[in-house]
Amino acid sequence: MLYIKWLFLIPVSLVMAIVGRVLAPVLPFFVQADGYLPRWLWWFQTPDNPCDGDKGHWERWPDTSAWGTYKRRVAWFLRNVCYGFDIDVLGQVTRPGDRFEMLGQEEVSDQPRGKSGFWVKRVYRGEKLACWHLYVIRQWSFWPEKCLRVSLGWKLFSFDGSKEEVHQLTNYCNPFKSFVQK
Repeated sequence: MLYIKWLFLIPVSLVMAIVGRVLAPVLPFFVQADGYLPRWLWWFQTPDNPCDGDKGHWERWPDTSAWGTYKRRVAWFLRNVCYGFDIDVLGQVTRPGDRFEMLGQEEVSDQPRGKSGFWVKRVYRGEKLACWHLYVIRQWSFWPEKCLRVSLGWKLFSFDGSKEEVHQLTNYCNPFKSFVQK
């Protein structure tokens, strides 16, 4: 049943992704002094980072002029489109005591020391499926700097079952994602 719910949430997420991309050039004008959007715009906010992005984003967009700050923030909103919506509205809750199962290889990643492969993570509450996440990386032999990256379900990258968490909906497929090599 949870798989059907996920299928019905895909169009909702896609509509919001379009809305978020249209609003990305306007959202920087609403960023508050603390670097975050006001609560009424939280669907467009990344809760774990301010609107200027994380360390890696700063490295890509280091200019601190008014124009540079604007461009950095627009790029962040485009990169993390409707992040808050996919957590707060479409997210799936896991709780302490939920049972975790994984099939595949944990070290699959497009990051340094990553490798091709897949995993499927599932979290059960009793016998009922509470959350799932499919993650696939396939490095291309004909283009070693690129890979297929698929992430479907709800993000369970850091699930440890120690606390109640809301997991972000994910519907990501990029056949030519940069494969970061060591």
